[in-house]
Parts: sequence; C-alpha cells; structure tokens
Amino acid sequence: MKKIFYFSIGLLILVLIFLAAYNFAFKNNVHDPVADPKEKNAVQEMKAAATPGMVGSIQNPINEALLGAAVSDDGTLYYYSLDEKTLKKASMEGKDKSVLLSDLPGQPVRVIWSPKKDRTLLLLKQSNGQNLWHYADLTTKTLVPLKPEMARLAWNNLGDKIFYQYTATNNERTLNIANPDGSAWKKLASLSQDSFISPVPQSTAVSFWNRPSALEKTSFETIGLSGESRRVLLSEKFGADYLWSPNGEKVLVGVSNEKGGQNILLNMMNGNGGEFQSLSLPTFVSKAAWSKDSRTIYYALPGGLPDSATLPNDYFDKPLITKDTFWKMDVGTGKKTRLTDLKDVAQSFDSSDLFMSPKEDILFFTDRVTHRLYRIDL
Repeated sequence: MKKIFYFSIGLLILVLIFLAAYNFAFKNNVHDPVADPKEKNAVQEMKAAATPGMVGSIQNPINEALLGAAVSDDGTLYYYSLDEKTLKKASMEGKDKSVLLSDLPGQPVRVIWSPKKDRTLLLLKQSNGQNLWHYADLTTKTLVPLKPEMARLAWNNLGDKIFYQYTATNNERTLNIANPDGSAWKKLASLSQDSFISPVPQSTAVSFWNRPSALEKTSFETIGLSGESRRVLLSEKFGADYLWSPNGEKVLVGVSNEKGGQNILLNMMNGNGGEFQSLSLPTFVSKAAWSKDSRTIYYALPGGLPDSATLPNDYFDKPLITKDTFWKMDVGTGKKTRLTDLKDVAQSFDSSDLFMSPKEDILFFTDRVTHRLYRIDL
C-alpha cells in the first residue's frame, strides 16, 4: 500500500510540473492572440475590417411564389400570391397571412400598390391573351377595369390620382392624370415614344422618359400637374433608366456605356439634372433602393452576365439570369459595404424590386427566377 501511495504522489507531482510548464510556455505566450489582449483586439479588428456589416443569411419569409411585394409604414407585407391566386397581406416574418381580394378576372402581370396600400393597380392577362389594367379598392373590395388604351400607370405621391400613358387609335401618345378609376382625366403632355412614368417625390410634378434601350438615347423630363413647366433634365444617354431619391433631390441613373454597349453603370445627378457623377457601380436601377434619408443606396451587383450581352436590352428581353451580391453605399462619401458573406449564401439570386422595411433594418428583394421574396437582416 505504501508503494502505491508513493507512486500516486509522484505521479501527481509530475502532472503539476507539466501544467506549470504549459501555463508558462503557452498561456503567457505574447504571440498567442487569445492570451495577449493587444493581439486579440488586433485580430478582431482585422476580422471586422474583412467583413464589414455582413449578416449571416438570406431568409425566405413568405413561402409562396409572389408578385408585387411591398411594405406599409406599419410593417405589413402586401403581395399577390401566384400559388393561391389572391391578393394577400402578412407580417414581415411571414405570419398572420390573410386574403385581401380573390377571384380576379385574369392573371396579374404587374401589381402597383398605392402609398397607403389600401388600393392597387393590377395589369391582368385576360382569357383572350390581352393585358388590361384594373383598379382595385381593397376597402370596398371592388375591381374596376380601365380603358385598354391606358398603359405605364403610376400613382401620384398622395395616392388619390394616377398618371398614365394613353395611346389613341392613330398611335398618338399622351401623358395624362386621372382618378384611379380613370374618370376626370386630363392631358398633361404629348409623348413621342413609349414612356416610363414616375412621380417626383415631395412634389406634385411627374417625370417621364422613353423606354430604356442601349440602341437609343433617352430624354428624362418633368412636367407640372397642370401641364406647365415641361423641361428636359437629362438627354443624350443611351439605355438610361432612373430612380428618384425619397426627398426628390437626387436621381440614380443607370446608363449603357455606349450605343449598343455591353456594360451598364449606375450614376447620380441632382433633382434638376445637374452634378452628374459616376458611382462606378455596374448594376441596374431595378437592383437598387434608396434609404429614407436619401443618403444611402442598397443595391445588388449582378454577376454571370455574358460579355456579349447588350445592356440593358438583353437582360430584360431574353432574359438573362444573374448571380447577385448585395451591398450598400453612402452616396456622400462613396463608402461601399458588403451586406452578405458569399459563404453564407446557399443559392444564387437574380434580384429585383428591392425595398426597405420601415425601420430600415431589413432589405427585401424578389428573385426573378423563383418569384420568391427574400429578406436580409441588416
């Protein structure tokens, strides 16, 4: 028994000697970033600098194929469900789903919500294959077909009127304003080409420009509510598309690098058409969204486009499929920050219709391939 006792004492002493040596040689090693607070802080700063602002994953809150997703000021998501063929609403987490309107006389091709989300404009594909705009009042559950000559609809900033392009039987086009049901209409301007329309934020004016094509120069114009003060803000740019900032003081401009060009670049100008500057961002206006304070843009950078593609034409007409990465940019400083780590993105996304949550802590987008809505928590 004494031999066993002495053997155990000796073994214990050897273990204590080993632990002391380990503690001295490793735990107090100044080159070990875990042991050395200064080294540890430096490593953490390096990691933060390598992945600034990144989030862990991209989530699918609404497990339905959808169209026309939008969010209200109280954080409610509104959309048309392609799976259930109904207009619906839900929380931003995809809960508390409810049907707003069903049994529509056709398949929606476009959905444009009013600012308060209590009304919507629906472009429905009819049984005869033709598309026809409808106005839906979700409070009264009524649906009104609009005239077939009406196209390119847009809400005004108050949501009580609509702007639209009207094409007469002689193919003359005009820009008009009317009540949402098409009544009490008034002509604002004559149009020379098929035009996109957008209200000027914080204003009663409206802007319009010919459909973007890399083979044609665009003319970006504004006009007052009474048809006065028509003026050109920008012209001579090929394939240009535009997105106003919420305060109406800036405009994002997506431009083809040349006639028939293979590159598209995002630029910015002020609300009067001046101070045009390149942001050096190779992406489309349809892949960008403004922050509420008009100081930051959130955007997706498209990857996987063939070098031979004519942009923006081929992307929208063929269509081509992109593999996007997600970023934000401070337009004042030019600082760019990646929003997602590539290793955390489990699939490819071709994003469109980007928008922010009311608190701007979530970026939403719709994947063009699957028609699913995704969110990036910021």
